[in-house]
Amino acid sequence: MEVAASTPPKDGDGFRFLALEAARASAATSGIPGWAPPPDWRWEPAGAPAETVEVDPHAPMRALRIPGLLMPEALSPMEDSPKATVETRAEGEPSMERAPTTAMPPERPATARARGVDEAHLRQLNTRIDELYRRIASGAIPDAGTAEQALAWLKQAREALLSPDGYDEAEYYYSLAQTRYAIARRLWRWSYTYGLFVFVWGIAWLGLYLWALTDGRSYSARVVPPGYEGIWEPIMWGGLGGVCGIFYSLYWHVAIKRDFDRQYVMWYLVQPLLGSMIGMIIYMIITVGFLTIQGVPTPANPLFMYLLAFIAGFRQRFFLELIDRIVQTFTPNPRSNA
Repeated sequence: MEVAASTPPKDGDGFRFLALEAARASAATSGIPGWAPPPDWRWEPAGAPAETVEVDPHAPMRALRIPGLLMPEALSPMEDSPKATVETRAEGEPSMERAPTTAMPPERPATARARGVDEAHLRQLNTRIDELYRRIASGAIPDAGTAEQALAWLKQAREALLSPDGYDEAEYYYSLAQTRYAIARRLWRWSYTYGLFVFVWGIAWLGLYLWALTDGRSYSARVVPPGYEGIWEPIMWGGLGGVCGIFYSLYWHVAIKRDFDRQYVMWYLVQPLLGSMIGMIIYMIITVGFLTIQGVPTPANPLFMYLLAFIAGFRQRFFLELIDRIVQTFTPNPRSNA
């Protein structure tokens, strides 16, 4: 078979040259002598295409329709197709296939509750709110103001549960109410455990001071040094003031405020001893003459001294102010404020 020599194409026109050669090969007849196809198959040349092949070597290449070789479906769409664009590569450049696009997963619907919260948690929190409502309503919190505040927090917790993402807020308000309830119950328990112990402590000191002021006067001669016989009574009256301070504080914090705290137990324990020491110091202040009322030295009246020792033992702040006035008398430039 003689094939007409083709003129090599110019640089960059190799694909057009191959297309022309393929078109000539399909139009030529086989010239091999004695050749026949095998008996089990028969080759038939492809029928004439519906449209002729016209290749312009100088026109820009758009699409090829080569009978029997390339079908239009194998080529890229035309330039005016809105679905895709033609991508060509230079000769010798490795082909770059477009990476397959991964189908985006459908958007998950917004969860109705916070992460990790299911219906079991909601029912459990709702049950705890109901239980705390019942306990507070039954009078578990003695103080009315505290109970009202706890109920308000429970109401806010119940309202927060109605919101799809209000579980955390509801748990927060429930925790506030639960904490207030626990503190109230703890203070009530301390009032009748530690408070009862403090009350017994005050009763014991009260009996001791009363005995010292009556039958214990003869015992004072063994304790008080000579020349200070009058100091015994101020010490006892100061201690009685401290005992009275214990009873008053118990009444105020257990019956009125209902906030008795065991952290102040030590304060209750030292009240009688501190009152006795204050009574002794007041005796020395009055005896020396440092205490004046309206510029006149106070006479050493025993009843006045006992009353002052009792008041000082009952209110230590009064005694501290008195000490501050005495210290200012020895200061060259006394200060107006402590």
